[in-house]
Amino acid sequence: MLDSIGLQFFVNEVPSARFTALEALQFMESAYSRPVVSVKKSLPNAVKKIGEEWHCAAERAGLFTADGKFFVLLASVEIDDVGWLCVKDPIGANLPGRLLSKNGSIEFVAMSGNGKMVCSVMDEGNDYWVLSEEVQ
Repeated sequence: MLDSIGLQFFVNEVPSARFTALEALQFMESAYSRPVVSVKKSLPNAVKKIGEEWHCAAERAGLFTADGKFFVLLASVEIDDVGWLCVKDPIGANLPGRLLSKNGSIEFVAMSGNGKMVCSVMDEGNDYWVLSEEVQ
């Protein structure tokens, strides 16, 4: 599936995560998480816009390594079985749109290689959210 959305997958690369994939997902979906950006689904090109906003937030957060890698959890992948996947996005644009076209969901959680930052896209009611949190 990763190839079909344009992500390069790197086997044998593990994050120095401060918490497990399931804990990260629960953290990002908790009532304490607030979006850094919210885009109304009713807007024209809302999915493209949330993709642009996520990429900007991820860059500001230092999510990408020097060679462009980051760790990701995808909505369509059973996280208990897989956990964090190390990927690189050579396309570099519209990741939520590519996910939506292949698995029907824009949602994903991304984490920096050092495990200190988490940045996600969530589908929340009438809005798409970008969340970005430093992991303590």
